[in-house]
Amino acid sequence: MAKIPSDMEGILRTLAQIYAMQGARREVAVLAKSKSEVEQTDYDNWNGGTYGYTVTLRLPSAHYAQIEADRDAIEQDFLKRMDPLLRGYQNESVHSVIITLEIENDENWRKNAIRWLEKADINSLRMGGRKTAFDVFVSHASEDKEALVRPLAAALAQHGFKVWYDEFELKVGDSLSKSIDHGLANSSYGIVVLSRAFFSKNWPQYELEGLTARQMIGEKVILPIWHEITKDDILRYSPSLADKLAIDSKTNTIQQMVSSVASVINGTGQSTR
Repeated sequence: MAKIPSDMEGILRTLAQIYAMQGARREVAVLAKSKSEVEQTDYDNWNGGTYGYTVTLRLPSAHYAQIEADRDAIEQDFLKRMDPLLRGYQNESVHSVIITLEIENDENWRKNAIRWLEKADINSLRMGGRKTAFDVFVSHASEDKEALVRPLAAALAQHGFKVWYDEFELKVGDSLSKSIDHGLANSSYGIVVLSRAFFSKNWPQYELEGLTARQMIGEKVILPIWHEITKDDILRYSPSLADKLAIDSKTNTIQQMVSSVASVINGTGQSTR
């Protein structure tokens, strides 16, 4: 007879597939990046014995920090979505799902802690002491998602950065303008993926205006990426953007882009063209 603990990896895989089909990237990331544990936490003699389990999902600290504010809601949604997957298990059920931190062994953590503090201090100085919810906001046209933006946002998140990206943050029913305004106001930097599609769309222009407003009051926040566009093209749209150091997608891989962005966010360098 099937047992929940022995089948849990398959259950989680199926759950992740359901979320992926619905475009819920954050939930898929939590399931894929966590280490799962199943523990029997309840037993009742009724009906020949019924067993209750707790599923614990342990996330690395960088990924846990990105979802901590919504952790309770994600746990409850996992539990609800898991229910139909467990109907074939006689006298067994999952009573709770817990998302928590993975305890990471690092003999150099004391040295690393100094760098964590230095990064926090840099962010604090850059934002005038104001804490931000996200390291970077990604502004782009939807036409550029598949080829560049989606893998870039995922790579930045995997690098440990808190990323405001529409597929990570927007849910059905959200106010688009309010969500974008929140992301713009609460991100330390804004990656702007400049392309012909970008300059033909209203929402990307709206996002750029928000980042430009912050730039005008002295915050150096705009990190341009040129995607299938030339300096002459950008000069026609925005001479001020053409003058900024930028990353060109034609000469940089996704990992090289992440490295350039990381050097700016961490205060160790500038993005390069």
